[in-house]
Order: sequence, then structure tokens, then C-alpha cells
Amino acid sequence: MRGLFSPLATFKLLCLPAALALLGALGCKGSSGGSTLYVYDNTSSSVLVWDDINTVYTAAQASTPAAAADRTITSSLISGMDLAWGGLAVDTTSNRLYLVTETGVVWVITQASTQNGAITSTTYITSFNLGLAGQDQFTGGSVFGQASVDGGSNTLYVTETATDGSATRIWKISNASTVASNYGPSHTFTPPATYTIGTGTDTFGCGVAAVPGGNAFGLMGGGGLLYNGLTTSYNGARLRVTQSGTFNASPYITNGGVLIGSATELGAPLAYGGLGYDSQNSALYVFAPTSSSPTDAEILVFNNSVFSIGLDQPPTRTLGDTAGALATLRTISHPANSDWLLGATFTPDTTSAIGAGTGEGTLLLWKAPSKGGAAVSATMTGTSEIRGMNVGGTN
Repeated sequence: MRGLFSPLATFKLLCLPAALALLGALGCKGSSGGSTLYVYDNTSSSVLVWDDINTVYTAAQASTPAAAADRTITSSLISGMDLAWGGLAVDTTSNRLYLVTETGVVWVITQASTQNGAITSTTYITSFNLGLAGQDQFTGGSVFGQASVDGGSNTLYVTETATDGSATRIWKISNASTVASNYGPSHTFTPPATYTIGTGTDTFGCGVAAVPGGNAFGLMGGGGLLYNGLTTSYNGARLRVTQSGTFNASPYITNGGVLIGSATELGAPLAYGGLGYDSQNSALYVFAPTSSSPTDAEILVFNNSVFSIGLDQPPTRTLGDTAGALATLRTISHPANSDWLLGATFTPDTTSAIGAGTGEGTLLLWKAPSKGGAAVSATMTGTSEIRGMNVGGTN
């Protein structure tokens, strides 16, 4: 284990809150879902699309580069932008792509399943802003990160972190697909308190994953002390799940909703990471590399049920990657409706407090991670700096 905590007291198991009961009810097993792979290449400011992710996976198994993308989506409007790490989200329900920049601009591409070539009309690409830099963002500067969308509730979630990691929150944009028509292009959401969720004491926002039905998981690298409702305190990285749409802001955890402690293997501190949620199997995938030992990184998997107990709970399982295999992993994603896990690698900036660095042209792929196994490494033709990736479609 990689936890950095002292032994912790045992406390009484508590009843599952209504919000978490809904999570389990939504975790039905079913279709293998979509197979369209979307990858954002930061160097060319383009979205590359492979119609069948299985062809990429097969090439990776054979240690050969993937074939060229079937489609490439570009626009002069996004030329030169820096995508946030994990800032590509796919909403199959509304057939939209969301591209979130590090500075908090959200670009929305419609008719994503058929777009190809340069988009010139604002009918098909528009944007909105998550606050104003220096006014509605963190005063010392903000860096935006992982994005996740729940197509059923039409809600977009995006992490925001202070440039030194000292504060974090998650933006929650309802009716995300209709922002342009409701507010007009380039609308700015302000003040942020109306559109964000957080606790005020958490730090180092590392990841977010939407849950069907209007909730979300968050991974934070540190923050204030939390208590089990008795006398035992916990510090370090923590996983949270919203209950009725918000995080529990109290430091005294008496009804679940937070995982923290040595048994979780989250460790401390965390400067970056990522989340992916499999709603078909009610499983949360967590990438949480400790800054002291990124070569010891694993993909942890937590079933929904452990959040009803809360605090110092172990992962349900881990994926089968060998030690060191994930040393250069930067972020992960899991699609809403298919059994894939994806990872982007990077060369870290050793001076950064929050995991800045340069992406690479390599994609890690776990096929059917619900059954375990390890990733294969795919060389993605036409890319040199992947920062975001996901799977969409319904075939």
C-alpha cells in the first residue's frame, strides 16, 4: 500500500444515503456501447477520430502504429489553444464534443459523429467561459483540468485548481448543450459560486467523473483535516461523491460520501491524477500517483457501495499493470456507455506544482477493464501531444 497514514479507528457502518442508492441502481450491466475514439492533439489543435477503437487496440497488441484517423476535426477558432489535461468530453446523447482549455474556455462542437475537416460556421462550433481570469477565477491564477459530461442530465463538470494547488473546485454547468442558444456565444458564467461545487478547504483538484442522474465524483490531492465523527482525524488525498448535487462541506463525516486514509491507497500528496466512471458496473477508476513515487502508480477501482461507509476503505480491486508501467501516465477517462479505459502519457515539468508538462503521441488502452487486465500502449498516427481522449457513439 502507498497510504501515508497511521492506523485508524474502526467506526460503525452507516446506512446508504439516498443519493448513493441511486448510483447503485443506475449501475446496470448491459451493452458494450460506443466504439468511436476521439483524441485531441494539442500540437495541431485538432480532434482525430477513429470510427472503431478496436482497430487501434489490435494494432497496439501487435506493437504497430495505429492506422491514420478516419476523420479530423479542426477550426481556426481553436487554433493554438492548450487543451486542459483530460479536457475532452463526449456527450453521445446530444452528439456534442466539449473541449475545455486550460484557461477555462469551453468549446462545443455539434454533430460530432459526422464532423470532418475544418469547421467554419458558428452553427457547429461555439464557446462559453468559466468565469473571468483575475475576477471570477482564483486570484492567484487558475488552471482548468478534467472535464466530464452526463448526457442524461445534460450537465458538464470541469475541475479548476489554483496555479499553486492551494485551492480547487468543480464547475457544474446545467443544460450545457443549450448554453449558446440560451445565453449567446462566448457567454461567461459569473459569479462562480452559482455554478461551482467544492468544500473551501480541499486543494489540488485532480479529477472529476460524472454520474448518471446528476451527481459526480471528485479527486482532490489534499485539504483540511476530516474526522470520522468521533476522534480520529485524516489528512491527505480524498475522493468525494456529491449527495443531492453537492459535496459535504463539513469536516465531520458521519454519513459517508468521502474516502480518505491509508487503506484507500490514495497516498499523499497528489499533484495530479484522473477519474473514470463505469456506470454499467458501478465502478470508479482512480489514477492517483504520489508525487514521491509516480513509478508506484496503480489504477485503483472502487465500487459505489464503499462510499456509503466512507473514510478509510480499501479499493475493491486494482488493474493488472506492472510497477513502473504507469510512471508517465497523466490522466485517464472512461466513456459513459462502453467498457474501455483510456490514458494519456506525458513528460512532466518538474518545476510545476500541479502536474504541468508536455503530452506525447501515445495512448494507453484497457479493453474491458471491468474484467481486470493491463493496458496496451498505442502509437497514435498523426498525434504528438495527446491531452484529451474519450469514446462515444452507440454502435
